[in-house]
Order: sequence, then structure tokens, then C-alpha cells
Amino acid sequence: MSLHVLARPHHPATPAAGMVWKMLFDRQQALLHRWASPAFGRALTELGLRRDALPNLTQLGQVVRQRTGWTLLFTGSPVSETTYYAALRRRELPVVSRLRSFSEFDQPPGGPDLFTDLFGRVPLLLEPSYASALQALGAAWELATTPAAATLLRRFTRATFERGLLAPAAGGRAQFYGVQLLTSARHLHAAAAAEATAHQPLAGAVHSLRQPLPAEAGFTAVGPETYFVAESWADLAAAVQQLRQELIKMQRQAPAGQPLPFALVPAAVGERDRVFATRIPGLWQAV
Repeated sequence: MSLHVLARPHHPATPAAGMVWKMLFDRQQALLHRWASPAFGRALTELGLRRDALPNLTQLGQVVRQRTGWTLLFTGSPVSETTYYAALRRRELPVVSRLRSFSEFDQPPGGPDLFTDLFGRVPLLLEPSYASALQALGAAWELATTPAAATLLRRFTRATFERGLLAPAAGGRAQFYGVQLLTSARHLHAAAAAEATAHQPLAGAVHSLRQPLPAEAGFTAVGPETYFVAESWADLAAAVQQLRQELIKMQRQAPAGQPLPFALVPAAVGERDRVFATRIPGLWQAV
């Protein structure tokens, strides 16, 4: 997959885009006031993300770089899995620079957009332990050398960094940190309405996700959602290490000569795209 990188990391600053950003920001802020951790709100402020102004992506990238050591890579569309996980391993976060339109307000086509990535993924990079766990997740992709291992890593990512919950320090309700819960009203409402029995300790996530799905159910089958609750960011990092150990185990147990899944074959493609982009001034925004 060719990585398309914007020459100038700026979204169209149209009145309509500004209104879409404001409405999305206001909606999620209203929904999250009881569910997001205080650290998330503080991070929005520290990054300068506001309801009444489209973010300046170049300035935001500089702030993130200075505060966290991470680089924001602004792309015109979502990147491939291989490119995404390889970027995380290098402490680089791909960010889609396209903002959804009014007609796409609740369900942007083609995956995440600017709001999803900036509002849902970037703020928690200011939490060092979370950022370290995310980097370790990217490194784990290299170990997913069989179809079953790749499936486990995808399911783990979905259950944690996409839909994960964090236990509050002083008891009370669990707090949302998964990007889908932070940016999607539909997923947020579903998680908020879930029964207490749907909450499971993150410590058992790898074992649970390793179990095969019922034969009659696909990966996207509709059914009761299980939400894994991390006790702390250290707990999340420990779970990623458990995932890594399980992937190593699966790698050793794989039959000799078993072909790699198609998604893992072009492991060098993302790096080749990156090298190509760096050769053209202005294409790769390594701020």
C-alpha cells in the first residue's frame, strides 16, 4: 500500500469544517464528563485543542514532539496495519488529516478521521506509561507471524487501545481510555450501558482473547461486549508484555514453513514509503 502523505499538514479551514469540529468536540465533551479521566481533560487543554478553533497541525505536532518525544505523521487516509504498527514502534503516530463532513458526522467512511485521531489518540500520549505501552504494542506486531497470532494482536488492540477502560484510583465508575469510546457516541453509550458483569480484569485479557470464537460467529458478530478494565497504565503495559509472550509462544508452536499471512508479507513497504517521503522536502512531517 502506498503511503500518501500530505505536503502541508493542514485540513481545509472552511466554515463547514469548523462547525463539524465544534459540534463533535461539544458532543463528546458533554458525554465524557462522567466517563473520561481528569488526565484526558488536562491533556486536551495542554495540547491547545479547543472547540472553537480547528487545530493547527504543524504547531500541534511540535507541542507533542516537545512534550512526549513522539512524532505525528499526517496522512491523507488511514495507513495499512503494517505501516501503523511499525510507526508506533518508532514512537510515531499516524494521524489522518481529513475531517469528516456533515453527511458523515456519525460514521466517517474509510476508518478514522482527523477528529478520531486528534481527540481520541493524541491526548493520552502525554501519559508516559500509556505511550510506552502503545510503543510496545507496535513492537509486538513483528511477532505476529501467523494468521492466528495476527488475529490475537488485532483483538487485543481492539479490546484495549480501542475500547479499553481504566479503573479510577479512588473507586467509583471505570473511566474510558479506548479511542472508540472517546470519539464515538454509539460506542460510548454502549459501554456506559453495559452490565457490571461485562467488565473483566485486564490481567486475563490475553488468555480470554486467545480462545477461538464460536464457529458460527465471525469477528464482527453482534453479541455482548466484554470490556477489559486496567487497574493502571502499568497494568496495561503488563498486559502488552503478556501479549508479547503469547505471540512468541505461538510463533514457536507454528508448523515449520508455514507461510506468513498476507497482511504481514509487505513488512518493508511502510519503511520504503517513509524513506521515499523523507527524500522530498515537505512531504514527511517529522516535526
